[in-house]
Amino acid sequence: PKAARALCVPSNGAEGRGDGPAASALQSPPADLTRIAPRRGGDFPVAEMAAVIDGRTVVPAHGSREMPVWGERFGEIVGHDMLGEAVIHSHLQVLIAYLQAIQQ
Repeated sequence: PKAARALCVPSNGAEGRGDGPAASALQSPPADLTRIAPRRGGDFPVAEMAAVIDGRTVVPAHGSREMPVWGERFGEIVGHDMLGEAVIHSHLQVLIAYLQAIQQ
């Protein structure tokens, strides 16, 4: 998942701990991605993470979203027809697998 890691590095850092080179420019500090499961009692919330990463259906309660809406970004490249949506889903699954792999 080199490509998955590359998407997260600017904000979340090389190890996914929220210390990437762009982190200081964000209003809210990025999350430590290695602690998603521990913060939820050891369970990794696959569906929740898919929705957050995709970003097209998540409506923030307050403020704006600083994390890229990856569903839109991927869609700009591959389109939003049935095939494009399948590719977007595949990319999201790669990101989720990466996040699961770095849990501590």
